[in-house]
Amino acid sequence: MPVKGYDSVNLPSGLYSKVKALVKTRVDMGYRSITEFVAEAVRKRTEEIEKTNNPASQPE
Repeated sequence: MPVKGYDSVNLPSGLYSKVKALVKTRVDMGYRSITEFVAEAVRKRTEEIEKTNNPASQPE
């Protein structure tokens, strides 16, 4: 059961392993947990999609 205020998602095992290794070995990146890494990745991608799909943000 997820922690209150959180939901869960499933990742392919290979992708999870890559993220886990990055978080563990690349402490210089500043991620303290897999959750933190995934949340930032999803946030950045969501913002990117919103910018490209928003006609108001596109130059004329």
